[in-house]
Amino acid sequence: MEYLDPLQVETLQQFITITSWPENDIEGAIQMLTVCQWNVELALTRYFDEGPLRPNPNGPPPRPPTPPPIIAPRLPTPTPRTIAPRPSFLTSAITSIILFPLSVVSKLAHSAYYIFAMLFPFLPRLTGLYPANLGAARSQRRSINPRDTAARFIRDFEEEVGKSDVLTFFEGGYTQALDQAKRELRFLIVLLQSDEHDDTTKFNKEVLANPDVAKFIKEHDIILWGGNVRESEAYQVANALSCTRYPFLGVIAHTPASTSHPSAMSIHARLQGYMPASSLLANLNTAISRHEPILGRIRAERSEQEAARAIRAAQDSAYEASLAADRERERVREEQERIERERAEEQERIEQEKRNLEARKEAYKKWRAGQIKSQMVEFVGAPPPGVKVARISIRLTSGDRIVTRFLADKQSIEDVYAFVECYDLLYPPAESLTPHLLAESTPSAVASEATPLEKPENYTHTYKFNLVSPMPRFVLPVDNNKLLSDEKTLWPNGNLIVEEVEEYDDDGEVEH
Repeated sequence: MEYLDPLQVETLQQFITITSWPENDIEGAIQMLTVCQWNVELALTRYFDEGPLRPNPNGPPPRPPTPPPIIAPRLPTPTPRTIAPRPSFLTSAITSIILFPLSVVSKLAHSAYYIFAMLFPFLPRLTGLYPANLGAARSQRRSINPRDTAARFIRDFEEEVGKSDVLTFFEGGYTQALDQAKRELRFLIVLLQSDEHDDTTKFNKEVLANPDVAKFIKEHDIILWGGNVRESEAYQVANALSCTRYPFLGVIAHTPASTSHPSAMSIHARLQGYMPASSLLANLNTAISRHEPILGRIRAERSEQEAARAIRAAQDSAYEASLAADRERERVREEQERIERERAEEQERIEQEKRNLEARKEAYKKWRAGQIKSQMVEFVGAPPPGVKVARISIRLTSGDRIVTRFLADKQSIEDVYAFVECYDLLYPPAESLTPHLLAESTPSAVASEATPLEKPENYTHTYKFNLVSPMPRFVLPVDNNKLLSDEKTLWPNGNLIVEEVEEYDDDGEVEH
């Protein structure tokens, strides 16, 4: 068996379990499966229909089986149709008359052998010869679903005995019941019946309908599967379990692993023929009590394995959960660091923009202050004849008042705004110039303070204050094109008040 793959070993175990194949002839089972291309259903059908393979004494010895080759599907080659000549009427009549007695004799022989085969079910298995009618009946039943066959048996049983709520049959095929008993480590009782036996009805009504039997099966958690040998599946099971009398009960249970049958299911008791309920319970109790400790030990080992597997699964799950939690904490930490880093970078960018804007603003004010100083040189002292001079009094936000003169026909209203904006550069606090000192200053003194600066690029200056004429109240717009001589409130004399314009940030608070 070393040369078999795991799938072939499993197929061999299933075939041996169902057919109760002799342990000393494993090679025969392998040969049967090899001939059937390792199709277990085909091998079972061939075994129950024809029996084991008989070796040919004149042929070569059987070779070790090899895995079935993969044969590509091939379309059949069409053969030319040949139309046989139709025989004449006289020839057909003579042939029918000659073959009629032979046909009658053949039918009588088949009928007689069919009766013997029904009376003695073991006869076809011993001789290897099966009657044609019996084979046809099995062929008709073979296509029925095992679940439908089981439902039919249960329905016939309830119609004969009466519907019972305590005796529960397995609603499925024999192979399914066997697999479930093996998987769940439970006992399986196989009930086989034949309609040709007179004890069937008596056994069903007096023994199976007995409450003690149903109670015993329920207390020991036994799987009960039943079948009538008129069905193909039940007939095959009867042959596999070497059943010779009916009704038949077989107790099947899991057998510890061995060399020949690893994890096999074995039959531990065969109860054949009619027996009272007390004898049946005694025999069942003996068989189950003898094998129950073995099943209990296997259940305990399996429970320990499942518990260990569950513990490992729980540990693995906890470990994975811990790893996931650590990864989540690391992700959150990295996300927070990223957010803080981006916030700091954004804040640094804003501060840098503010500093750059403030630097450009200071550069603009210095450049504008230089322009204002160069214009003031032209009218230091008494203005030349014909020059229009606007004398304007300005009250600053600090409360100080200054009086200065502007060239009305050359300077605009924007120049007045620039003068107020650059007042701290024109008259630094250390000099403490009085409002009238400008008129008394010499041209050289003012011109010496002018510095040749350039206007900052990409910068538009915004005045954050308004110049307001008090009587009547009027806000002078920042206009670089309107000369002072065109504004009646400022020429030849005018009074202005500096009022700050409040600006609000994104939070609605006043910016300072």
